[in-house]
Order: sequence, then structure tokens, then C-alpha cells
Amino acid sequence: MASSSVVSLISKKIIKPSIQTPIPLRSHKLSFLDQVFDMSIPFAFFYPKTGNDKSSEPSHVSHLLEKSLSKTLSCYYPYAGRIKGDSSVDCNDMGVEFSNVRVHCPMSEILKRPYTDGENVAFPQRLPWNHTEEGNLVVAQVSYFDCGGIAIGGCLSHKIGDACTISNFFYNWGVLNRDKSVTLSPRFVGESLYPQSNDPSVVSTIKPEEPGYLGKRFVFPPAKINALKAKFSFDSGVQNPTRTEVVSALIYKHAIAARTTNFGSFKPSSLFQVSYMRERLNPPLSQDASGNIVSGFSVETTNERDVNCPRLVSELRNEKEKLDQDKARAIENAFISEVVDSLEKGKTPFNSDVLDYYFCLSLNAFPLYKTDFGWGKPARVSLSTGPFNRWFHLMDNQSGGGVEAIVMLGEQDMSIFERDSELLEFATPVSNH
Repeated sequence: MASSSVVSLISKKIIKPSIQTPIPLRSHKLSFLDQVFDMSIPFAFFYPKTGNDKSSEPSHVSHLLEKSLSKTLSCYYPYAGRIKGDSSVDCNDMGVEFSNVRVHCPMSEILKRPYTDGENVAFPQRLPWNHTEEGNLVVAQVSYFDCGGIAIGGCLSHKIGDACTISNFFYNWGVLNRDKSVTLSPRFVGESLYPQSNDPSVVSTIKPEEPGYLGKRFVFPPAKINALKAKFSFDSGVQNPTRTEVVSALIYKHAIAARTTNFGSFKPSSLFQVSYMRERLNPPLSQDASGNIVSGFSVETTNERDVNCPRLVSELRNEKEKLDQDKARAIENAFISEVVDSLEKGKTPFNSDVLDYYFCLSLNAFPLYKTDFGWGKPARVSLSTGPFNRWFHLMDNQSGGGVEAIVMLGEQDMSIFERDSELLEFATPVSNH
């Protein structure tokens, strides 16, 4: 089903902040990490119809969401501005694009599809990871399904904030949609942590790839995660391994196995675990701290005998503890080092002919399934498919305690990965869940 054939535009407008940005805040200086990213982060929240009253009628829903989005933008003011050169955002309150669309099918038809590309109907542009040509730093869309269900999607610029910032944006938008009297207190702190660069080669070095990768969602129920924890803890000696450690190790192992089968031989690989640094800094920052406040660590597998989950869990724990113990140097992080080292060698960061990079982004700590616009918890939270190869995103499942994983691989690798019997002992594809 092509999204263009099932989606029709109802309306489109620009939403501006409800309160003008104060003059001292009109120029938002970009940090080093802000400069590096050149993409948007797309989230969508799916809400089934909850009743027969007028609360889900498009005109009523749109009016409420426009008002609450306007208030949200007053607090997250850089998103309503425009990028100025390579170093700052002009917080000029020009606003963000807001669309209402009709999706000509029931929500269930989208959510039952085996791959996550169907969920892209909830995003406001054909390639939701890319920036829009008009310069909007937020493009939001409300989708009305034939069944009465609603999806709220948005693509927010990575130059303004990381996934934690964007998760908080949606969560607080929902809070304000339920109660307009709530006071929000986000603080943009990125440039104070990662001073910007004057080197033009740094700017916009991390971009989306061309589309062409399949995304599939797998659910790891709490009981299966507990079984993984017990198994890997005993074999690795790691006490109380986390959900992220055991699930990322398992996915990485079987993604490598699929790649090896298709490639014809083992290829050295690296798993890069993205880490959110707010709680790791000294002193720690609150979750209200906004911007790109990330680092990470990696585990390399240079031969096939290293591709075993206990070893991977042990290495992930060791690398994470190094990051935690060296709080004083936490800002001098692995992500920045990789970017700088690659640019000095004239190469694209995280791109190698001799090493396959895999990336894990854990969103388990974020309130994604608690994002409530007045219709309760979402039935599904989606992070758009691709355009990244060998990526997987982890988040809480709707009921809590488990993990949902969105795995993005090339088509040939995915065809093997999704049929891996050992993986399927612990993970259930969403279409079969």
C-alpha cells in the first residue's frame, strides 16, 4: 500500500508560539553536536478511538492541538525559529508546520503490517528523517483514520535536541493538551557542554542515508527478558544485566549472523551504543535539560568466536562503567572522537570498508508510552523506518517491563534475521503478537 494513495490532506497551517520569545533568548547558539547533525527525528503516537462523542472529530481535535502546540513552542522556543548560518538559530517565532490529513483505512490495517514502513503514513513528509526545504524545524501532522483512531506525528530537527529532548517535547505537548495551566521548564544547555566548532568540515556530517532498508518491530516480553538476564548473567559474570544490555547483545549477534550468511564470510563489526549523558555528568543534569547531550561507547568483534552474548554483555557493561567512572571527562566522548578522527582522515564518520557499524539507541528511560493527549496511552509509538542500515531502537513496550525493538537492516539481511529460530525463542514479531 503506497502511503500517497491512502493519505489526503485536509489542511495545513503555520503554528507560532503563544508568547513571543524574550529578546535575550532570540539567538540560540548551536553546540558542536548540533552542528554535526543534519536530520530530523520522527516520532508518531497512535491512539485508537475511545468513544462515540465529538472529542475525536477532526475540527475539535485540531483546535485543541493547535492551541497546546502553540504553548509548547513558547517553552521549546528554538524549534519555532530558523537556522542561521552554521552557528545559531534565529529564535524569531516564525513557527512550525502543522497538517491535518485523512488516512483512508482503519488504523488496524497499518499496525498489523509486518514491517514498520506502513506506519510512515503518520509522518508529515515522504522522507521523515530529512529536513524540510522550507526550513521548518518542526513539521507536525495529525492523521485521522477511517475507524476513528488518531495518530499524532512529528519530525523535529536533531540540530535542536536529541531523542530525550524530543520525547519530552511530545510528552509535554500532551500534558498541555490536557491541562493548559501546567508550567513547563525545559532548559537548553547544549553549547555550554559542547562548544561549537569553527571548522566548516564539521558541519552537517551526520546525515540520513538513501532509503532502502527494512524496519521490523519485535517484542521481548518481560518473562523472556528475565530468562535472557538469568542466562547471560550466569555465563558472563555480570550481575543484574539491564534490559538494554541483554536485548542489544542478542540482536547484534543475530544481525551479524545474517550479514555473515549474505556476505559469504565473517566481517569485523562494531556495536555503538548511544548514551544519554544527563545523569552521567558531574553534577548531573535533570531530564528537563534540552539539546544534544549524548555520548556513547562501542564493542568490537574482530572474529566469529567473539560473537557470543555473554561476552558481548560483559564488554557492554565494562564500557558503560568506564563512561560512568570518568565523569570528569564525560563530555570528551566517543561520539565526538569518532567524528573528529574521521574528519581529520578525510573520511565520513561511522563509515568504513573494513568494519560494519551497528548502532543501538535505547529509549527505555523515556516516557514514550506515557504520552497522553487526552485519549489515554498510545497503542503504539513509532520511530520511522530508516534510512539507516544496521540500526536498532529499543523502547518500553506498552504494558511495561518488556522491550520493543525496531530493527533496521538491508532486505537480504532482514530476510534471514527475521527467521532466526534462536532469536525467535525470545522475540515475537509484532505482526504475530
